[in-house]
Amino acid sequence: MKKNVYFVQVSDIYGTDKKSIYIPYAVGCIQAYCEKNKTITESYNFGKFIYKKEPIDTIISRLENPFMLLFSCSVWNMEYNKALAAAVKKAYPSCFIVFGGHNVSAYGKELKEYSFVDFIVHHFGEEPTEKLLISLVLNKPLEDVSNLSFRNNEGETITTRHEPQKGTSYPSPYLEGTFDEILQDDISFSALFESNRGCPNSCSFCDWSELGSKVRLFPMERVKAELDWFAKHKIEYIYCVDANFCLFDRDAEIADYVVQCKEKYGYPQVFRVFFTKNRFDFVFDVSTKFFRSGLDKAKTISFQSMNEQVLKNIGRKNIPVDFFKKLLVKYKELNIATFSELILGLPGETYESFCEGINTLLESGQHFGINIYPCEILPNSQMGQTAYMEKYCIKSTRVPFKLIHSVESNDSSIITEYSEYITSTYSMNENQWVKSLLFSNYIQGLHNLGLLRAVAIYICNEYKISYSDFYNRLIEWSETNTGTFLNRIYMKISNLCRGIINGENEMFAAFDKTGLILWGFDELIYLDCFSNRESFYSEVKAFITSCFEKNEVIDSLFVYQSDIIKKINKDNISIESDYDFFSYFNNIYSDTYHPLEKKHILLTVHDEQKVTDFTEYAREVVWYGRNRRATDYTSTCYKVNYQEFE
Repeated sequence: MKKNVYFVQVSDIYGTDKKSIYIPYAVGCIQAYCEKNKTITESYNFGKFIYKKEPIDTIISRLENPFMLLFSCSVWNMEYNKALAAAVKKAYPSCFIVFGGHNVSAYGKELKEYSFVDFIVHHFGEEPTEKLLISLVLNKPLEDVSNLSFRNNEGETITTRHEPQKGTSYPSPYLEGTFDEILQDDISFSALFESNRGCPNSCSFCDWSELGSKVRLFPMERVKAELDWFAKHKIEYIYCVDANFCLFDRDAEIADYVVQCKEKYGYPQVFRVFFTKNRFDFVFDVSTKFFRSGLDKAKTISFQSMNEQVLKNIGRKNIPVDFFKKLLVKYKELNIATFSELILGLPGETYESFCEGINTLLESGQHFGINIYPCEILPNSQMGQTAYMEKYCIKSTRVPFKLIHSVESNDSSIITEYSEYITSTYSMNENQWVKSLLFSNYIQGLHNLGLLRAVAIYICNEYKISYSDFYNRLIEWSETNTGTFLNRIYMKISNLCRGIINGENEMFAAFDKTGLILWGFDELIYLDCFSNRESFYSEVKAFITSCFEKNEVIDSLFVYQSDIIKKINKDNISIESDYDFFSYFNNIYSDTYHPLEKKHILLTVHDEQKVTDFTEYAREVVWYGRNRRATDYTSTCYKVNYQEFE
């Protein structure tokens, strides 16, 4: 009789109306590979994938005399996996439990910590899983299985030799029909796609390079067949997990084929990629194709840090800042939004260098999109190893893991996942980390989302101060002027930032006007200030007049700043001013500064996506509309009619 084997790769469900989840690609690859082995198909039966976080009792009730459960472990499912594995072991003591994936350690420490785990598969899972299944059915020595940890008869942990993957002769689970059964379920699926495996870089915060440094290309025939499969199965969202898309010339052919699929079938609707950082012209051409076809609305130009010592510590290099400025202008000419990413908590970063790095991005023209993420320790990264952590005096904090824009649940039965954030290094203590996080959320919430962008750009250009100085002064004013609206915002966000250090909360929190939806701290700042615009702008003006010499432009500037922010229940907008702010700011965005002219201008905008209440505004404008800069009527996602009067 065949033995029953189940693969487990659970994810959270996105959305409340149209529910969506990722196809369990990692375990699908392993199953498809194993099913090519006749000994395995004659000896084992693979049950339906377990891919949703359902009540554990419900899952156990569906198991049929399980011989083995194999778990793909990531930060978003590790605790759930442990709870399910323990429950399965209790119900079926002889069932083998196998853990693998990014969140298991390199030397099988989980075997010492959790008695219910029997095997740990390291690195890519196809070959060791195949050999493990064969060894168990044919009673062969487990020591001959590479990339495996297990307990010997004396209870000692044995870790076999590391053997990297070398080829690409792996069947596609999409094309083999591996997912046919779950596709019948009543849910919308998103998909992961890879045209190659491996990464040539060696960033210390990432575990990608640890999985095999040589990049291996899947055959183009397979690549195109998978893209056809996505289109024919109406997969709306595809996440390309290639570490460096556009690293190879053939990626232009892949991009063209994705565009052709959308034109022919209407799918995919979104195709997200991680672009390589050095082939600038090639990346520009490919990203432009995606933008014009509506497959991707924004281009990411990442840095991680702007500090040379930090970059040296993490094994990273950046593009030159001057070239970055030219890239921003080039993308702007085509109305393509760009975003830049930084990581908070990297060794060597100080509060001052972190603020200066953000200031450099702003002064280079990146006024619309700076995404800042806390540095998370990954078990198999160089940064996650004891020697590296001791060298740079790294300390971390374990905090609840939640998904931004998910719905906060009061169900006590839901299993909490956790992230491990670096919150202290030799160069930045916990207080400075909190201060840095607070600063970054002010930049994102007030500047990038647009509430204070025009005011800050004018003040910094005309009074010759840095953006970091401007926002640090605003934060200091908000902290010291108790009883003000800005002080309430400061206290709220600083307490949330401090809560991370204490392990009390994640990077997200609910806002009282939108129910239980979880927002980023920067979004909380925006939503609260938008709801109280009169108080917000009045107090910011008071701050400015207390710090800078007032001129006749300031009053008009604040009227303009308030007018260009998208409103609720308005579809026809008129913005009138005695100064040509519109041209002034557009020149700055194009890196061609011209002094502000006193000129009577009228801007008119017809908003084809009018929102009728605050909840809709938060969802459509701040959440969905962020990438297209929907908070600002003068951004490229709106058609602005410009008129000049004598």
